[in-house]
Amino acid sequence: MRICFISLGTFTHIGAYLDYFRDAGHEVIFISLSPGPERGVPTYNVGLGTRYCESRGKWKYPISMIRARRLLKRLKPDIVHAHYATSCGLTALVCGVHPTVVTVHGSDLTIGIKSRIWRPLLKKIFEHSDCINTVSEDLAKRVTSLGTETKKVETLTLGIDTDLFSFAERAAPDPSRALRLICTRRLEPVFDHKTIIGALVLLKEKAVKFQMTFVGEGSLLDALRQQSVSEGLEDSVSFIGKVCNDDLPDILHGHDVYLSASLWDGTSLSLLEAMATGLFPIVSDIKANSAWLNHNTDGLLHRVGDAGDLADCVMQLRRNPWLAIEAAGRNREKVVRSGNRKTNMKRLEKIYRELIHSRR
Repeated sequence: MRICFISLGTFTHIGAYLDYFRDAGHEVIFISLSPGPERGVPTYNVGLGTRYCESRGKWKYPISMIRARRLLKRLKPDIVHAHYATSCGLTALVCGVHPTVVTVHGSDLTIGIKSRIWRPLLKKIFEHSDCINTVSEDLAKRVTSLGTETKKVETLTLGIDTDLFSFAERAAPDPSRALRLICTRRLEPVFDHKTIIGALVLLKEKAVKFQMTFVGEGSLLDALRQQSVSEGLEDSVSFIGKVCNDDLPDILHGHDVYLSASLWDGTSLSLLEAMATGLFPIVSDIKANSAWLNHNTDGLLHRVGDAGDLADCVMQLRRNPWLAIEAAGRNREKVVRSGNRKTNMKRLEKIYRELIHSRR
C-alpha cells in the first residue's frame, strides 16, 4: 500500500505510525503541516517558516492545506490517514481525497465539539471521512453524537510496545521508605501538574516521605519549578526533562506510583506504559482513565483538580500497600490484551486494506 500520513510535524506519536508501516513493507509518505524532526520516510513540509508554536501562527494552516491538496494530487496515495480532526482532519476535507481515515485523539474533539465554529466543521469532516478512528470509547460516543454513522467509527489506540515496556515485579511499598512517585505527562495546562504539586504539599504536611519525578518538557516548566521551590519541595521534587522513549522503561521501573491529574484525555499512552511496567496508577477520574481502571481495584481515581483528594489517594495506598501488588499483574494483562502496539497496528492495517478494496 502507498500510505500518506498527515499531521503536525511536532505530533509526538506520528513517528510510531510511520515506523510500523514502513517496516511492514509499505510505501509511506508523510505530509507535515508544520516543521518537525526527521522522520525516516519521504517527508513534505507544507508549513510556513522553520519553527512552529502551538499558541501562535495558526493563520498559516489554510495555506498549508492548499499546499497539501496540490501535493496529494501529485502523489496519488492509496489511502490518507490524518491525525487530529481540527487541523489535519480539516486538511483531509479540503484535499477531498478518498479513502481517508481521521484519528481523533482527545482535545481536538472534546473542545472542538463545544465551539460554534468547529462543531459544524467536525460534522463535515466526519461525513467526508471513510473511517473515524477514536482512541477511546468516550470519544467514539462524542463522534456519533454529531450524527456520524456508527459503522464508520473504529475505536483503536496506537498502543505501546509491551516488549520494551516490560513488567517489573515490585515488593509492596515500605512505609519506612520514601514513596517514589512519577508523572510523565507534558508540562502543559491540560495535564494540571499544579494539582499534583498541591497534593505533594499536603503530603509533606502529613509527614509522608516521597520523591517526585516529573518527566518531560513543556511551556509550564519554569512556573512549575518555581511553584515547587516556593512550596519548599525542592529536596523532594525533580524535573528531569525530556527522556528518550527507549530509556523510559528503566526510569519507570525505579518508581512505585504513577500520577496524572489530566483535565481530559483520549487513551493515555503514558498511563498504558505505567500499567505495563507494574506501576500503581493514581490518576484523575475522567472517562479516558476509568475505561482502563476500576477505582480501588486497578488503581485510584481522584476528583479532577482536587489536590486534597489526590493526596488522600496516596495516603490510602500508604495504609494499604498490598493494593499495588494485587493490581500490577492485572493491569499488565489489560495492556497486553488491548493496548499492544503490534496487535493494534495490524488491525489498522486490515482497516486500510478494506477501505481501499471497497473504494476500488
